[in-house]
Amino acid sequence: MRRPHPEHLNSAMHKTSPATGQRALGHPDRIPPLDEVSGRYRLRFARSKEDLEEVQRLRFDVFHLELGEGLEVNRTTGRDKDRFDDQCQHVMVLDLVTGICVGTYRMQTPTAAAEGHGFYSAQEFALEDLPGDFLGQSIELGRACIAREHRDQRVLFLLWRGLRAYADHAGLKAMFGCSSLTSQDPAQGLRFHEMLTQRGHLQGTHFAKPREDYLCRASAAEVANCSEPKIPKLFKIYLRHGATVIGGPALDREFGTIDTLIHVHIDEDRHRQFSARERRPKV
Repeated sequence: MRRPHPEHLNSAMHKTSPATGQRALGHPDRIPPLDEVSGRYRLRFARSKEDLEEVQRLRFDVFHLELGEGLEVNRTTGRDKDRFDDQCQHVMVLDLVTGICVGTYRMQTPTAAAEGHGFYSAQEFALEDLPGDFLGQSIELGRACIAREHRDQRVLFLLWRGLRAYADHAGLKAMFGCSSLTSQDPAQGLRFHEMLTQRGHLQGTHFAKPREDYLCRASAAEVANCSEPKIPKLFKIYLRHGATVIGGPALDREFGTIDTLIHVHIDEDRHRQFSARERRPKV
């Protein structure tokens, strides 16, 4: 487990603005006024560079150290970071006992994408194949992770509360982003997409093809001989709450994953059902 920095512990225990001397993140107007405590956890958005660095340390622990994914350039820094971090907002779940960030999502609005480096998923998928108003009403999600020892329904529920608050603050009604399979086997990626298609998870009308450099290439025989991949847990939750597949499979050699582009409408009834289900203790 990472050792907490004193300033992180202090900021986790008290509902204050970033302390004097901290470096504020840009576009505070895009951050919802969300700051609440639930049990041993605090839910809020990153507002300072120090917050963002704590988020990046968690992502490094999960993606690089646990899953063996991530950008090679970050392996010596101890932080998972890229050029999209500064234009995005980051929801955080903090452990009040240790002061450490134990859960996070990265998100951005279409406006943030237009003013910055674009959508992250546009690197892998031909988003121009989709109608402009389809993604224009959606927030882009990414870099979701929870520390191993806190991987339960409570933290996930809090993260989703943060996502909902962000969407409401931006006046947007849907979410999209890459959901990843930890693999570099193109045949497995194609088999996974085939399985999702057979189970009726494709959107049906809109589809963004992977860009040429991200295509999964394998023979029909290789795909047929590939065992059916297990759907990642977070991907299952997205599907259970109405997500549809709008692109894939994309082979991300740099990060070490195979990505599927998904889209989900923010539905009030589904949100209430999710809240009840994910907060319910598992027996």
